[in-house]
Amino acid sequence: GPLSRAKFNGSAGGTVPGTPVGGGPTVGGISTPGVEGTITVSLNPTPASSKVYENDSMVKVLGIKLEAKTSDIKIERVKLQLDENSNSTTNDTDFYRKIAEKVYIMDGSTVLASSDLTIDTVVKDGSTYYITLSGFGYVVPKDSIKVLYVAVDAHSQWDSAFDGDSWTVSVPVEGVRGVDGAGVNQYGPSTAFSRNF
Repeated sequence: GPLSRAKFNGSAGGTVPGTPVGGGPTVGGISTPGVEGTITVSLNPTPASSKVYENDSMVKVLGIKLEAKTSDIKIERVKLQLDENSNSTTNDTDFYRKIAEKVYIMDGSTVLASSDLTIDTVVKDGSTYYITLSGFGYVVPKDSIKVLYVAVDAHSQWDSAFDGDSWTVSVPVEGVRGVDGAGVNQYGPSTAFSRNF
């Protein structure tokens, strides 16, 4: 972060790549160095609902609306809750074992992060299942709104018992973490939101 870079610069007598010099932007895309900001994370109106069929790929099932204020915010991770709908006859584990095999975070048609949905990537906390996608460093410029999408790849085939089931993807409280120009972590949403597909 900025404090570590300043300490290193003072001891090394040089500059670290990405450190602002004369107020310019950093290599990481933050144009508001040293400025604290906030991020508002909410459900985007689209997609309102999605249908996923066997062997579908990159079907957008949830939109995440991001609004940065005062400072650029670099989004570094998105945590997702993988659920079933209450009218489903199956249980949570079937989401990633039987329905979807991969999840994406996308900016339009650009993939920022993706992960296979496996027993090694999906984490159980109590009776709830989560997956975290990180490391993409997507910058939301100050005083602007951006939308990221959650998309899934369906398994090539599933048991016909799942036909017509409705499944849910949620962004839990503080499921999105970003970093502002001052290097302070900013979290959202304050209330969880979801979409069914």
